[in-house]
Amino acid sequence: MPNVEHTFSVVVNTTDRAASLHTLLRALEHQSYPYFEVVVVVGPTRDNTAAVLAQYGGRVRVLQCPVANLSVSRNLGLQAALGEIVAYIDDDAVPARNWLLQLNRLFADPGVTASGGAVYLVHPNHAAVQHQIGIISALAEQYDVRQDLLDKLPPDGAGRLWTLRMMGANMAYRRQPLLAVGGFDEFYEWVYDDSDLAVRLAAAGYFVQPAMEACVYHVPASSRNRVAYTNHGRWWIQTKAAVYFAIRNGRAAGVSWKVILQRVGYFVHGHWLWHLNLFQHSQVSFWQLLLMNAREIKACSLGAWAALLRPAALLSPPAAQPAEREPAVHFFLGKTPGTTPTVDPVSGRQPAVVLDEPPLRVALLSHRYPPDHYEGVGRHTNLMAKGLFELGHTVHVLTHGKQAGVSYYDGAYVHRVPYRLDRYLHLRHLYKVHNLLNYSHAVFERLQRLLLNDDIQLADTPVWQVDGFVTAVSGLLPVVVRPQTAQRQIGQIERDLDDDTRLVGEMEETLLRQADFIAANSEATTRALQSVYGLAAGSAPLQVIPHGIEPVSETEARPFRLAAPSPTLSVLYVGRLEKRKGILDLFAAIAAVRRQVANVRFVVAGVDNSGSDGFRRKTGMDYPAYFARTYPECVAQVTFLGAVSEEKLRSLYQSCDLFVAPSVYESFGLIYLEAMNYAKPVIGCRAGGIPEVVEEGVCGRLVDPQSPEQLAEALVALLKSPTLLYEYGVAGRQRLLDRFTHLHMARGFVQIYRQVLARQATTAG
Repeated sequence: MPNVEHTFSVVVNTTDRAASLHTLLRALEHQSYPYFEVVVVVGPTRDNTAAVLAQYGGRVRVLQCPVANLSVSRNLGLQAALGEIVAYIDDDAVPARNWLLQLNRLFADPGVTASGGAVYLVHPNHAAVQHQIGIISALAEQYDVRQDLLDKLPPDGAGRLWTLRMMGANMAYRRQPLLAVGGFDEFYEWVYDDSDLAVRLAAAGYFVQPAMEACVYHVPASSRNRVAYTNHGRWWIQTKAAVYFAIRNGRAAGVSWKVILQRVGYFVHGHWLWHLNLFQHSQVSFWQLLLMNAREIKACSLGAWAALLRPAALLSPPAAQPAEREPAVHFFLGKTPGTTPTVDPVSGRQPAVVLDEPPLRVALLSHRYPPDHYEGVGRHTNLMAKGLFELGHTVHVLTHGKQAGVSYYDGAYVHRVPYRLDRYLHLRHLYKVHNLLNYSHAVFERLQRLLLNDDIQLADTPVWQVDGFVTAVSGLLPVVVRPQTAQRQIGQIERDLDDDTRLVGEMEETLLRQADFIAANSEATTRALQSVYGLAAGSAPLQVIPHGIEPVSETEARPFRLAAPSPTLSVLYVGRLEKRKGILDLFAAIAAVRRQVANVRFVVAGVDNSGSDGFRRKTGMDYPAYFARTYPECVAQVTFLGAVSEEKLRSLYQSCDLFVAPSVYESFGLIYLEAMNYAKPVIGCRAGGIPEVVEEGVCGRLVDPQSPEQLAEALVALLKSPTLLYEYGVAGRQRLLDRFTHLHMARGFVQIYRQVLARQATTAG
């Protein structure tokens, strides 16, 4: 085994969580470090855990634990382990691809006895950083999330013996020292076992060193002790463990009885206050409140009695025996790189595809992203992520967030990257440049972590907001660029040529020139790259990959009803209310249409952008107010909805009869596909990439940009022809299915990614 420093025993303790266990075992097949065995210790389970394990034949060693006690189960795994390092991971977590590789690096230091990385709770509705370089005292005072080793360092007065610790979901130990200190104290049924071990290792002189790397992604599942994501649980077990921990370790650390009793009282009192709060909010009844508090008293008594009168329930130190050759570790992975598709850590779903090559590991950058923002680049990136997942690949999305964290959403790990504005201070007078550079640098730093932990192979960035600028300039990873209508182009359209806008355009051009590949969304975008940025054909490999969307089911599509048409015709506009989107042209056309089609109603959905595009400064009004002032006779026939939810947007597409978006320019025009998805005829302009999406006279009509007369004529022609409304809608739906699905798009990008990686490998060789 050349270049192998350590062999690992990955120990998984499980009871009644077969589905989560199956997800973990499939995720372990993607580990980059192959020299590990898997030991699964099964408690008194009542589900189909045995059937799940049977699928792995001799690849997994299976032990039985007779009691539902986590520490007993952990000790059984420890005693059976054959690897030099014993790595524990919860059965409801999945590891980063380089989890063991990073642990192997950490244990290269012979002074490190114990280590483990961060734990990210990634459920999309409950995302949080659960643990990161944690510390705990001998009295069970703890800080679970710290930014570095010097963060939140508490005073160690009163002999509290603060020490570094790991979370049980992600911790690893050298096997022999762990056996030497007696393994896990089996008094701990469920919690505090990991903390107690950290304190005992530190007291025995061993070095415990948690790290930022070697992370795992956690999706807490319900168990016999708690119902996940609720307040329901056997929390008195936690009280019993905490009291036992504080008394036993506090006394060993020389803490006075007064301080120990204060800490015990603080913990129990805190639980009582929590119970009272649950009662006040009608989450528990009065009798449940009394029962919970009685259990707290009993648990406190049991913990104190065990700490004072019973010896710790530890393993006996291994007897000294003549050195003999241990059995060889039977590695979990095969000798060839795996080609199994990625797995969703939340649902456990694995795409039903057969891969000829190992799945890709891609980072998609998007400043905005669902479920917070369903628009433009964010929507496109989300559809990319869905498509890549369905094809079996692992996707990480980096997007802006107020707080750092990771969630799993729509087939991708979504990493939230907060703004930091402490760099490039000499550019503070240029608001756009300063903000974009700082955010791009924060993205770069997060990509560095992803490279260490998840072994990503390349980054894919839009030109808009230049998220990948610092990464592309640094050369950290190959960078694929997706150009859209960007700042320089908008600046030219709107004649916004100040220094800030000009320099953002320079950043866009630099990003494009540093790209390893440019994936344009339309031929129009390719022409724009040459005219707006001066990029000559061949400056970087370039290919057109049209956008695609996820088709709705046939039952969700709503073609025009020829047999029973509605007495009122509905026209829908979706998009920002701004000059570039042609909103003023639509207003003028509405007035003309109203005179010829009396039973038409217009619905306008989108954020008013009059403050940003200069319209409000020029007129003193937003767009809805301007419409009401200029066309008062039409007000009753137009509804302005503002921003709408994704669910509401689907309903609007289904209920309209005709879709219109007279944009002055669109690099592609994803909104037309969204309407075609529901079998709706569309009207757009002969501008940008729109004609590549909307086939004139087949699925809709095209008019010249900034031509409200032509727009009105097209609207009237379709509104007066039920047959065309139906035929164009059905044809548009079929055109989407044939050419513009998210899977069509993802397959195109996979080909590009593999070309880039092959060229990189050739260059490196």
